[in-house]
Amino acid sequence: MTVETAEAQSFKHEGRFLNVLGLALKNAGLSLLTLTLYRFWARTAMRRRLWSRTSLMGDPLEYTGTAGELLRGFLISLPTFFLPAIFVLYIAPLVFDPATAFWLVAGFYVIGVPLVAAARYLMRRYQLSRTRWRGIRLWLAGTASAFAWASFGWTILQTLSLGWYSPVARMNRAKMMWEHTRFGDQPFEFIDDGEPPAKGLWWPFALGWFAFPISYIATLFIVFAIGAAIVGTGAITGEQMSANPMLAVGIAAAVLISMLVLILFCWAPYNAAAMNRIAALISIDGARFKLRAKTFSLFAVSLAGWMITIFSLGLLAPMAGFLQVRYVFHRLEIIGHPKFAEIGQAIVPEGKAGESLGDAFDLDMGVGVI
Repeated sequence: MTVETAEAQSFKHEGRFLNVLGLALKNAGLSLLTLTLYRFWARTAMRRRLWSRTSLMGDPLEYTGTAGELLRGFLISLPTFFLPAIFVLYIAPLVFDPATAFWLVAGFYVIGVPLVAAARYLMRRYQLSRTRWRGIRLWLAGTASAFAWASFGWTILQTLSLGWYSPVARMNRAKMMWEHTRFGDQPFEFIDDGEPPAKGLWWPFALGWFAFPISYIATLFIVFAIGAAIVGTGAITGEQMSANPMLAVGIAAAVLISMLVLILFCWAPYNAAAMNRIAALISIDGARFKLRAKTFSLFAVSLAGWMITIFSLGLLAPMAGFLQVRYVFHRLEIIGHPKFAEIGQAIVPEGKAGESLGDAFDLDMGVGVI
């Protein structure tokens, strides 16, 4: 039986927006009252809610992480990241000459690139190790340092190519991450289907790459057209428009918002194509995955998430993560039937600490999607 003719099993996500919003509001309120200390319990509660609403073949996922583990991870990151960051970014400019302070900040940002990659790997490792399906634990092999330095090299190539290496780098990161992912004692594979991994990504990426000039020109055209229409109707004169500073600020804000929305829309085809391509290359025990992400729906979900995050001043950022989780699992299928009954439990011990640097960079908006 080929992948095309094999039976498909759909993932399901039964999370309700208002139900999750209530939990997010509660978490935000308690985090404010405790000066953000409650965020470790907030993350744990949100993840348990979302994991338990996600199911495959009628069986839900289970999240077993605890707030105490996340707190221990934060305490590890405190001397290794937070205190050095505070010194370099806030104290060094006051106590050193400008040149020294500049080089300290520049060096910190260079080091930050592999640090972010390591944080992403450690966060994925922790989240997988605390995720179970049918009692079997997922986990992540490999080392965070290997992923960090490989990612650092790909970032250099992205920079030297003015971003055009990004589709290859994205697929390389996905390949390295998924080839080290395990479900019990069964490894995932990132298969070679005879085509370049970045197949189908270049034209959508080109649209995103040119998004800024396209959005800038389109936004100016729209704003000038609206302004001309307003002046043409006689509702306001050109002199009144130029003499009113608040009106000028409003127009500038409209230009900026319009540009950001258009840029987000221009990147949506690339992000949808990359997500679909990555899912299509993932395999476990001969079964394949299929994701049906679409440009307009992904744009709508991303825009809604950004709006919620911005207007709530970041307090409801987990709602943006929830929208992403629900979007992906509503469109994800596994094609074929892995021999789940023959998969044994992993014998690799679980770590005792949480996400450390992942919490420092808040890579997953407090939810678990990275």
